[in-house]
Amino acid sequence: MSQRALRLAAAIAATAAITGCSVLGIDPTSEKVQYESSNSRANLEVPPDLTPIASDDRFQVPARQGVVSANAEAQRQQAAMNAEPSPANASIVPLTVQAKVMKEGASRWLRVNATPEQLWPVVQDFWPSVGLIVREQNPKTGYMETEWAENRAKLPQDIIRRTIGRVIDFAYSTGEQDQYRTRMERNDDGTTDIFVTHRSMVEVVTGAQKESTVWQPGPSDPTMEAEMLQRLALRIDSEFNPDASGEAQAAAQKELAEQLEVAPAVPKATIENGTDGKAAAVVLTDGFDQSWRRVGVVLDRMGFEQIDRDRTAGWFLVRYLDPAYEAAEKEKRGFFANLFSSDSAVEAPQYRIHLGDEGMTTRITVQNAEGGEDETGVAPNILTLLAEQLR
Repeated sequence: MSQRALRLAAAIAATAAITGCSVLGIDPTSEKVQYESSNSRANLEVPPDLTPIASDDRFQVPARQGVVSANAEAQRQQAAMNAEPSPANASIVPLTVQAKVMKEGASRWLRVNATPEQLWPVVQDFWPSVGLIVREQNPKTGYMETEWAENRAKLPQDIIRRTIGRVIDFAYSTGEQDQYRTRMERNDDGTTDIFVTHRSMVEVVTGAQKESTVWQPGPSDPTMEAEMLQRLALRIDSEFNPDASGEAQAAAQKELAEQLEVAPAVPKATIENGTDGKAAAVVLTDGFDQSWRRVGVVLDRMGFEQIDRDRTAGWFLVRYLDPAYEAAEKEKRGFFANLFSSDSAVEAPQYRIHLGDEGMTTRITVQNAEGGEDETGVAPNILTLLAEQLR
């Protein structure tokens, strides 16, 4: 019997057992988000290597004249902390900290006039507040990833569920799991860009008798990304501006909701084929800064494992195992090798996604980990996948 059948049987049994009980009158939830990965807030601590985030400058835009460095800003804040309290320096973070929504086609992200060091603990604490556990985080690259979780707000509010309520809530399932990735980018003007991407897995029934289920990748949901960006922006506002009036908070929430509405975007990515007829590059009709943001979001959304990145040199280092490459590598091992080592996994190669600045356009190519020509034959496949997401 499949998991869904077991859950249905449990629901029917529990319904019959409590028939007549006075558990009516439960109002359906109007929330868009109802994750239950954790029952309590996690014990969050700022990693010791957060301040400063790194000693190199790979992850920030080269500083221009007149821009205060992160180290100088940190020294200024330390001096303010050591000074005698006064209305002028009573708070390290000024009350003018705001999270603005930035738009670019269908993409949305937050720009906050605060440093990544100031925002890291706020973002780190945000995910448990919406019921999600942070399973992976890297302050050096400004990256966080949540555990997979089911959005219970998507459950149907039919008469049976409203009647039995949470008594047998375990018997219900949406058949979907969500995961979110957060990435912070330091800007040269002292602000920070925060990107949130959504990934999903869906449960699919398999087998001749529909006796089992498997999880497969599902589509990303821009509306859920917008929902989380709005909640995060409000959390940042309440954290740094705790004395704001209720009217100001309501106005900010309304403005954020309007700004986060996603409109159809004009295609901006085209594939350039090589002499062999395969994809050799993807050309974006955007400058480097816009392309860097878009490619970073797409890589997160597609589930590529980001190992490193260098904005100054214009590349992301990712790990990716192409299905065709994996099958070919297993075939190379020979029949007996596969027979006696069937559980031996093929190691995922590393690839460098390079962004070439060409002024009004940006050329994306896929190289090997050292920046040379790809020898696995997977580069055209990666470029095709990127082009589909960047259109």
